[in-house]
Amino acid sequence: YNIDVSILSSDLDYAGGVKFGMMVAELFGNEQDDSAAIEYLREHNVKVEVLGYVL
Repeated sequence: YNIDVSILSSDLDYAGGVKFGMMVAELFGNEQDDSAAIEYLREHNVKVEVLGYVL
């Protein structure tokens, strides 16, 4: 994918013996490449939430 990624924050934790984590990342690319990267993550069972857009 023709994008650059900046990881703004991340966290790993355990709850009930289950490991889970979250990461906030900023994608830099054109809209088509960003959408393709997000779709790839979703297809691999990564929950993705788009927080907003900056133009």
